[in-house]
Amino acid sequence: MYVTALARTAAIGTLVALAVGCTTPEPENIPKVSGEFGQRPTVTIPDLPPPEEARMKVLKEGDGPETRKGQVVVTDVDMRLWEKNKPLLDTYRLEQPTTAVLDGEHVARTWDQALLGRKAGSRVLMVAPATHGFGPHGMAPAQVPPGNHMVLVFDVIGGYAPKQQVPEGSSGPADGKSGEPVVRVDPGKDPQITSWGTPPRKATARTLVAGDGAEIGEGDTAVVQWSGREWGKKNPFGSTYLRSGPNGFIVKKGAVPPGWYEALKGRKVGTRLLLTVPKTQDPSFTMTKGGVGVPKGKDVAYVIDILDSRGR
Repeated sequence: MYVTALARTAAIGTLVALAVGCTTPEPENIPKVSGEFGQRPTVTIPDLPPPEEARMKVLKEGDGPETRKGQVVVTDVDMRLWEKNKPLLDTYRLEQPTTAVLDGEHVARTWDQALLGRKAGSRVLMVAPATHGFGPHGMAPAQVPPGNHMVLVFDVIGGYAPKQQVPEGSSGPADGKSGEPVVRVDPGKDPQITSWGTPPRKATARTLVAGDGAEIGEGDTAVVQWSGREWGKKNPFGSTYLRSGPNGFIVKKGAVPPGWYEALKGRKVGTRLLLTVPKTQDPSFTMTKGGVGVPKGKDVAYVIDILDSRGR
């Protein structure tokens, strides 16, 4: 799922940052948020008018690298309206984090200010007028009155360069074994499959680059670059390189396309995989709840770079 269609809004009022541990009394008209990082938050909106200006509060300070301008931020988000506490987007239920490009052009300025400079693992609360908290160009989301206000809770998984890849390492991309596809990966470019070989009879994950980072466990969020092709086709049916950059996936059965769960679980960050999946793997599958689909009735191949992981 992508939010790159969200455009930068027009100038907004001053964003009031409420620092963690601040001795200034907290305004009463700020939602209460409970729950742990990575879990769907419980948001309690007070029976008061919303604040006139956008407000932001760091609820939990993370322990990872800070996000930077120009990066793609992978984040879970609970998005709702202050008015009637109406849900708008819940990536926790979708089991698919979203992405926000912090280049000053793709998301609302309030998102930039809420997410820029945040450490991975942080939880951030933001309240803003609908025309400031979404976009594009100062427009509220569809079917949301412009006078309404948005409440967003972000769980920041991390920030990544749009074309980030795993280091090649000493193992490097290898030529395929007899009957297996051969992969070429140029720096910063969509991986290519230069020859295809025999279509797969079962899902198989072959290590092209061996990582040495953290091991991905059940239910963790894996941040990846991926490119998928129908068997024998030159152009991908989906590729993060051709969109906005890395995606986050929950390593859980049913939350990822066929073959991915078995391929990702237990792998280490820094690994590059060639995953081949036959059309018989899960013929009833159409797409994940987060909207990632696979061509129906087709053998497919993926090149997957595992960039990062974070527990939920």
